[in-house]
Amino acid sequence: MSNRITQYAATVRAKRASIGDTALDGTSWDDAEKNLDINHFERVAYQNAQARSHAMGKLTTDEAMVVYRAIGEVGSSKNGGWSKGTDYALKVTVTKLMGELLLK
Repeated sequence: MSNRITQYAATVRAKRASIGDTALDGTSWDDAEKNLDINHFERVAYQNAQARSHAMGKLTTDEAMVVYRAIGEVGSSKNGGWSKGTDYALKVTVTKLMGELLLK
């Protein structure tokens, strides 16, 4: 199902694929992804912002569920605190969204 979250993540995936093997700053994609790691307190803040934004109608149910699943109830230590299987593009997307939601 297409929504703003999945559309933005698809754009990030395409951009990453077009850039090649290293991030724009010359680091590896693994190093770039480590910059997106979240801790327990960030996960709680992200989940609260997601729930609040959904309740206020800023996020559709589908968008809120994509964010919820990406963040996870319990993060994976092997995936930077994100839910197991959350990829780089979705981490970028959710991080950008949280910046927008938490600043408003």
